Amino acid sequence: MEIERRNFFISLVVVLCLTMLLTLIPVWQLVIIPGIIAGILNKSLKYGVLSGGIGVILSWGIYVLVGMITRNAYIMLDQFGALILGGGFGWLILLLVILLAGIFGVIGGGIGNGFKTLINAYLEKHPYQDSKSKLHIKEN
Repeated sequence: MEIERRNFFISLVVVLCLTMLLTLIPVWQLVIIPGIIAGILNKSLKYGVLSGGIGVILSWGIYVLVGMITRNAYIMLDQFGALILGGGFGWLILLLVILLAGIFGVIGGGIGNGFKTLINAYLEKHPYQDSKSKLHIKEN
């Protein structure tokens, strides 16, 4: 149990750092990659999904908070909310952005843990060729 929690916190930090690096790229859909890595790093699906979701939510939350302080991003979100729903709904657009980040992180964590489970099951049924057979050299 101790090792699983340690892996959870390590994967959370990895996801946070990778998501921060991927926010520098204009393709925001790549945010699923840190979630997949979080799923691979954790043994259980629960910890993989949680670390993927929490890491991406924290990273995007920090990014939006910095944008609100330095670049007045909330004004843009408020204007976008006014176009869709009416005036004063910037907080709802901000909430939807953070929710979307969490969904991508959770899906990535599930995909990564599923890949890890499939690969481990395959390797248990099909061990490496070198480990099960040895070369038999006939001497004449």
